[in-house]
Amino acid sequence: MVDLQKYKKIFITESEKYLKELDNLLIRVEHNPDDTALWKEIHGKIHSIKGMAKALSMNHITKLSHAMEDWCKLFQKDAGQVESGAVQLFFDGSKLLKFLVDRDDEINSSGNRKWYNDLIAGFRRNPSDKQEGLKRILVDPKGETSETIDHIRVKYSLIEELLGYAQETLFLEKTLPPLSRESTALKSWIDHYTSMLKGLYFRLAQLRLMSVGDFADLFAVTIRNLARDYDKQVELRIVGGDLQADIALLDRLREPFLHLIRNSIAHGIETPAERQKSGKTPMGLIQLEAGKERENLCIKISDDGRGISREAIARHLKNNRSMSDEQIAALPDAEFFGTIFDTDFSSAAKTSDIAGRGIGMNVVAQAIEYLSGSITINSGPARGTEFLIRLPVSLSVVYTITFKIGSYMLSIPTANVESIDQWKSIDKAEKNELYDLAGRLGVKKNNKFSHVMNVKYSESKNTVTPGRKQIKFAVEAIIGNKSVMVLPVGELLAKTRAFGGVGIMENGDITILLDPGSRLFDSSTNGVSS
Repeated sequence: MVDLQKYKKIFITESEKYLKELDNLLIRVEHNPDDTALWKEIHGKIHSIKGMAKALSMNHITKLSHAMEDWCKLFQKDAGQVESGAVQLFFDGSKLLKFLVDRDDEINSSGNRKWYNDLIAGFRRNPSDKQEGLKRILVDPKGETSETIDHIRVKYSLIEELLGYAQETLFLEKTLPPLSRESTALKSWIDHYTSMLKGLYFRLAQLRLMSVGDFADLFAVTIRNLARDYDKQVELRIVGGDLQADIALLDRLREPFLHLIRNSIAHGIETPAERQKSGKTPMGLIQLEAGKERENLCIKISDDGRGISREAIARHLKNNRSMSDEQIAALPDAEFFGTIFDTDFSSAAKTSDIAGRGIGMNVVAQAIEYLSGSITINSGPARGTEFLIRLPVSLSVVYTITFKIGSYMLSIPTANVESIDQWKSIDKAEKNELYDLAGRLGVKKNNKFSHVMNVKYSESKNTVTPGRKQIKFAVEAIIGNKSVMVLPVGELLAKTRAFGGVGIMENGDITILLDPGSRLFDSSTNGVSS
């Protein structure tokens, strides 16, 4: 007998992937409606969902996706028929497909049935007609990312690798009794077993990770819909999206981030007309930037809007804390802007269902504090607003350049490495200007230097990507580009504030992650010799 529930689980997982890709394509096609290649891609995603739904007799999904396909075919032939209302209808269709994938059995409630019937009727119209009167019934912007991240897609090759390790574990278990009588063989077996367990741990730990880029993608449609509700144009830009962090940590950040994004669109970013009047581009920008600072995950959310009203903060301090103008002027910026985390603070002239209720920023601060993190604010009329969140992480993956000095394996994040040159290509004068990293670490080199690394050094800790200068140092060997699982250093090493963590490479080898922004590099150069 066919296990339909098993196939339905597969369908849900696959459909969620296709629907996420569909939303990203719709955001792109909204700005380029005459791009027939994009409409072809959109058609492909919808067709894949329809095929799976039809096989499982999920008729509501089949019928809706078929109606959406008909429009895709027309737009592939003649994209001139695309009206703004048509693209919105596809967004509404995508939203309804998400609902049907998870809760198809709830479609017959009165509100949901009307939602479904209205959309089907909309897609049966001529695409060039004005699409008016269709109301989004069920999902509002503040609820679009409310579900927890309780499952993840896993690469098949990774599962195969884990199964291989499991098989080898069973085999090694059977070899233990006879080997225990032979010390040499036992040592060899233990070494092999230890290496295998390290590799198993590394790969299992990867299953807990999610890239910051994938996390940020969860907000793309929310940003688009909120901007539309406020008659604004907003672009989401992601920097450092390849950085991976524990999925449980990112899940707890979802609501705080959603609130920051809502506030940014509602109160920070101006309308296109206001922006043009101020000499800005009509399109506002929200940027999510991720980086690693020692043992902290740093995420900066910024916008290029009007900034936080200093007058509103000053008014609050006078009315609620009885502070004078002189006292307010003497406050450091961090403390001054931190006022917005007060429970009763609000800069909004009026509240809405989306933002401005006066309690949200306090909730954001509490959520970050619960994670043992910190949040700081930088804002100004000319540069918008930045929220920098620092969080201690127990687990993350960083892409590094790994190298050797003496008997030590060391790593530096790839993003900080500007260039790597052959030692023999560096002239004597340059060698005398190199930073003596080996000496600074107190490491005695074993061999001649082979390469010179040129690294971006962070002078400031106030931002994720602060102002930098370059620093060059010599190494004995370049091991290569490595994906490193980073764990916190112990208490003793943490006090030095020089290391970014202890890294476990895929083969189980240990490396020390150096922090380019630490005091380790904060010293005048010392020439080195070969």
